[in-house]
Amino acid sequence: MQDTITRTHDNIMDVSLFEMPIKKAVNPKIILDNESGEPTQTTMNDNVVVYRPDTMEILGRSRSNKYKIIEPAILFQKHAEKVMSDKNLPRNIEVTDSIYEGGRKQKRTLAFPDLTHVMPDNSKVNMRSDIFNSVDMSWMYQAFAGAYRDLCRNSLVFGGQRMYHVKQKHTTGLNVNATLNQVTKTIQMFNENKELMDKMINQEISLEQVAYILAQNIAKKKSGLSRFGIQQKVEVNKKLMDYFLYQFDREKGNLGSTVWNLFNALTHWSTHIDDTFERENEKTGEITEISMTRAGSKTHTAQVKREDKVREFMNTEDWQNMLAGVFVIPKGVNLQF
Repeated sequence: MQDTITRTHDNIMDVSLFEMPIKKAVNPKIILDNESGEPTQTTMNDNVVVYRPDTMEILGRSRSNKYKIIEPAILFQKHAEKVMSDKNLPRNIEVTDSIYEGGRKQKRTLAFPDLTHVMPDNSKVNMRSDIFNSVDMSWMYQAFAGAYRDLCRNSLVFGGQRMYHVKQKHTTGLNVNATLNQVTKTIQMFNENKELMDKMINQEISLEQVAYILAQNIAKKKSGLSRFGIQQKVEVNKKLMDYFLYQFDREKGNLGSTVWNLFNALTHWSTHIDDTFERENEKTGEITEISMTRAGSKTHTAQVKREDKVREFMNTEDWQNMLAGVFVIPKGVNLQF
């Protein structure tokens, strides 16, 4: 079965790509096809198995029997109906539907080309919304309002406290209608973030401040002992740090030494999963091309994880202080990472 299928169209009510029957079985005995093609009956040890009744293909397993079945087409249709109920939203909508891993994961992107903010570098930022779902229990149902910058093809993600963002597990508490209540506030939120982007453009930041805030947050290596409250010396993901500083330095001529430049370096990383950059060996002077792709990683999964990390970073106190122009590097800090 094809791993990824993507379709772009202009009919938001067309959810045909997401149509697939799914069922849940608790402590089931399921008829499965073995390698020889002959059916065989297998007892599953998991409490819950989600499967396709038409093909008997297992989509996901869980130890919890609280998983709530919602067929993807129904979920995306409810979202589409909510969007269309907002008379203030433009009817000109570019829809990109994607299914991954044989339908186990789904994504819909809505772009609104009539809602545009022109930046000082003449790039255009269009409003967009991304909706994620899965039937294999790997992704929660999630919906984000964000933007798209045409000049560098960046998907712009924003902190959840400013942009519409819902994230719900597929449990008995999942109420799709309740999670969509903020859809009609999309234009208001886009306008608020036009102001946020303008603020980023006007807020200058030094390279030293960029390096320090990255080292303390998104480029910081997480210690396995931190969950036990044991503090260790801060270690930095040097490859990630070098990549962000490379992107920041490369765009200084266009975007300046600004928070907007740093934000675009972050969203470039979360958008362009297969990106590379050149790094110089400090001892030999040799230039090496470095890949930012982890071997065996899937693009759609990596993008979701990276975008979540950017949102998390934008919700930190450090980011807010930087945006307000009050971020200060503590005295005595050695920035040699």
